[in-house]
Amino acid sequence: MKSYLPPLKSLQYFMLAGKLSSFKRAASELNISQAAVSQQIKQLESYLGLSLFERNNRETKLTVHGARLLPYIEEGFLQWQRGLASITDDNQTKVLRISAIHSFTSIFLLPRLPQFQKAHPELMVQIAPSNDLVDFKNDEIDLAIRMGSGNYQGLHEKKIMSDHLIFVVSPDLLEGRSNADAKYIFSLPWIEDPSKGTHDVLDEACSQFHINKQSLTPTIRSNNSMMLIENALAGRGFTLVNKGLVTQYLASGELVQVLGFEAVSPWSLYLVAPKQNFEWKKVKAFEQWLVPLIKAHT
Repeated sequence: MKSYLPPLKSLQYFMLAGKLSSFKRAASELNISQAAVSQQIKQLESYLGLSLFERNNRETKLTVHGARLLPYIEEGFLQWQRGLASITDDNQTKVLRISAIHSFTSIFLLPRLPQFQKAHPELMVQIAPSNDLVDFKNDEIDLAIRMGSGNYQGLHEKKIMSDHLIFVVSPDLLEGRSNADAKYIFSLPWIEDPSKGTHDVLDEACSQFHINKQSLTPTIRSNNSMMLIENALAGRGFTLVNKGLVTQYLASGELVQVLGFEAVSPWSLYLVAPKQNFEWKKVKAFEQWLVPLIKAHT
């Protein structure tokens, strides 16, 4: 194995031509001549003693050796970018791009975001509501806020809130009855979260209150907490939901906690991102603003 690397430029040109399957398109992207791209790649092939492209008049195609090399070069450039970003901040220091779960975005984040903007007028905050995992390599996202069980592979995570699952219902459905009347509560329409973690807690509750779980017929089913809460607020039934998401509705009386039942939620709230992103000034500013708010809320 050679003890030194080929010119960085030749690796860059090879990577772009390989991704685009075209010397011409690579040259256009780099704003140089096609001949310059071809020359650099020939130098790289000479250095390696291997052909990296099959060249003909119709297409430019990677050889077996080129296809094997390309992902390593891409990963190498990505690691360099990450290393530089970790000490110099990212290339968009004035824009903070956050992907947050729908329920947290609607209920907690958006109503309070003007406070953060007032404290940090130099930042433009972009919120992308989503319950899906983020591809930080390809999506333009700096930080994700996720409700889950942790262990986000290849990413750094910070748990910012643990929670409890509780039963809630609109006071209109109680009709003056005690909020501890299990027989009546479980006879109400059931708004169901079908996820396994929630079902395990439901099993525990049914056992505690001597309820046949099979007697619960869901009128609404969704794994979107915002939809569960909205339907409960509309008086369409009772549901089992994270307490932290309904604190304001309990305080206002729009929802009532019933049965006195609480169980540790399998879902906690996390900040998730590549590790170096947490070193960025804008991400630190958001974290330092958000975490105390979360603690005060719970």
